Amino acid sequence: DRVMAIPLFASGVRRFVIGLAKKVLIADQVARIADPIFALPMDVAPPAVAWLGVVAYALQIYFDFSGYSDMAIGLGRMFGFHFLENFDRPYIARSVREFWRRWHISLGTWFRDYLYIP
Repeated sequence: DRVMAIPLFASGVRRFVIGLAKKVLIADQVARIADPIFALPMDVAPPAVAWLGVVAYALQIYFDFSGYSDMAIGLGRMFGFHFLENFDRPYIARSVREFWRRWHISLGTWFRDYLYIP
């Protein structure tokens, strides 16, 4: 059911801008930390630097993917569509199972609906 309204359009623009900020201001900047670390040979990087690379990459992946999801949700909202949320703070999960449930919710839902319970 598509609903077009100025408040929904404005809300969509806000969501798109938040997603763009996540992508450009956070993910792309954190990538500038992670990429050079992962380019180092394994025997050259001290453990602390390697761990910094791991944390930076985890943040980059989350903000990159979450940013794109926010932009898609925002664009959809601008044109009257409603898309499901794709993330629910996965890095605060207490187990791998909970992490998967919070990370890429639409993919997990698709797997559940079409592969696990056909």
